[in-house]
Amino acid sequence: LERNEIDPYLTASPCVLVEDGRWRMWYVSGTAWEMKDERPQHRYHIKYAESDDGIAWKREGFVCIDYKSEDEYAISRPCVLKDGDVYRMWFASRGSSYRIGYAESKDGLNWTRKDEESGIDVSASGWDSEMVAYPYVCEHEGDYYMLYNGNDYGKTGIGIAVHKGTK
Repeated sequence: LERNEIDPYLTASPCVLVEDGRWRMWYVSGTAWEMKDERPQHRYHIKYAESDDGIAWKREGFVCIDYKSEDEYAISRPCVLKDGDVYRMWFASRGSSYRIGYAESKDGLNWTRKDEESGIDVSASGWDSEMVAYPYVCEHEGDYYMLYNGNDYGKTGIGIAVHKGTK
């Protein structure tokens, strides 16, 4: 997606599902650049777009996942799965450090954040003891598999977490 009047700063990290011929996208949208500690700092959250063909996207500025506090300034990498009649979204959120958040929705538009149910947090020590970020979740035979980055944005690689059984 190009920048436009709805998304003037940046767009990134799309997650697309096709349902009944309708293309649905959740994506990162920049909301501002601010100076913090004499350095520019981005602010972005997750918005929604639709398309009939996967090429021309209709964007109305609908925010799906917004900041939960003044300290949170980056919400990124949405990963959406439809599980029966519930949409599940995992995403990265950043305040002092990245964590993996989680939300649920009945319609894919109006989301309830349930970050404590993301299924993952930093480890007590090791490669993912400072941050966990940028989740990608898939379901296979009733189990959920999450690929994610650890410390320093995955400097030493990526990890996999497995949740046995449905949510």
